[in-house]
Amino acid sequence: MDIKKILLPVDGSEYSLNAAAEAIDLAQKFSAEIMLLYCSETFQNLKQFKDFSVESLEYANLVLTPVRELLEKTEVKYTEHVIDNSPSEEIPRMAERENVDVIIMAPRGTNPLASILLGSVTTRVLKQAPCNVLVVHQKP
Repeated sequence: MDIKKILLPVDGSEYSLNAAAEAIDLAQKFSAEIMLLYCSETFQNLKQFKDFSVESLEYANLVLTPVRELLEKTEVKYTEHVIDNSPSEEIPRMAERENVDVIIMAPRGTNPLASILLGSVTTRVLKQAPCNVLVVHQKP
């Protein structure tokens, strides 16, 4: 299996930092590029409030900063994407559109009630992904 593009969705959870560490490790081994993705699911009626939009972007930056710092310690090439859409819809869509080789993600995110064993976003991505999905439970 040759890996050139890795999609790394993050949500600010410790689990997603573990996934980032694994993605960096694989990217270094395969000289692959990482596509860092944060999905900001804003409700349509809240988009009209400028303060909320600014707050949403500030939160995205807060979520991306720790992963960005990990990536900048390495020589791994990466791009950042902040998209206003449901992660369970956007992750498979971006994977297909960008022809990624693997999605590396956490088993669950910041919502502890979404699912006990495997997060609802992760479950949906596993069912819809056009490529392999590596679910990282702990630090490599």
